[in-house]
Amino acid sequence: AALREGYERFDPQAYLHNNYLPPRADFSSEEFVVPWKLRCLAETFASGEIHGHTLIDVGSGPTIYQLLSACDHFEEIVATDYLAVNREELGRWARGEPGTFDWSPFIQHVCRIEGRGEPWQEKQRRLRARLRRILPIDVHRPEPLGAPLCPPADALLSAFCLEAVSPDFEAFSRALAHVGSLLRPGGHALLLGALGESFYLAGAARLPVVPLAEADVRAALAGAGFTLHSLRSYAMPAALRTGVDDVQGVFFAHAQK
Repeated sequence: AALREGYERFDPQAYLHNNYLPPRADFSSEEFVVPWKLRCLAETFASGEIHGHTLIDVGSGPTIYQLLSACDHFEEIVATDYLAVNREELGRWARGEPGTFDWSPFIQHVCRIEGRGEPWQEKQRRLRARLRRILPIDVHRPEPLGAPLCPPADALLSAFCLEAVSPDFEAFSRALAHVGSLLRPGGHALLLGALGESFYLAGAARLPVVPLAEADVRAALAGAGFTLHSLRSYAMPAALRTGVDDVQGVFFAHAQK
């Protein structure tokens, strides 16, 4: 109940400003956190191991950067979020409405690191075309979408969601198992998340986060029936600790159901 009340004050524009503009979204060096996240995703999808018909993004928030490398490997992307304001923000971007957040620097950067010489506008068009459904979700329900995803997703992606909506580690672990039910056996899961974070700000909202260590991520994945393939971590440098949260680092995990 306390989490729900906090998220009623969530401001998507403030969240985007805090996390997806400089200094964190500085593309001049891979030392910055956003290029690191994009590199993890690009390299993992470049392996060719993760592909199929449907990818589900759990807790998309108001962001699309996490889908830029994925959109080349799936026919359909299903975005999800608990908050209507975030689903509306995603819908406006997908429809190309004016006044939405400018993701073009992210798209251009991903095109550069993927190295295929593709015009960034083409990747943007493809993602918009494949982002066909934007659904409400509650990861604390055994059926997070209210009904099974039919057919189950071939891959699952989730960035900075589960630890930020769970009151404790046990709830985080249960939520991971719940969203895992949306994935077919053998399907791949990619998780980006915060390490050592206890809160973050999004406008008037000050939202609690479960402080995770790498060992917690490993234990939760194993408990939810996943085999971990790789786990990388990034230590947040002092220059990027801007007061909008107390995050110590970021993890990227690739696992398989």
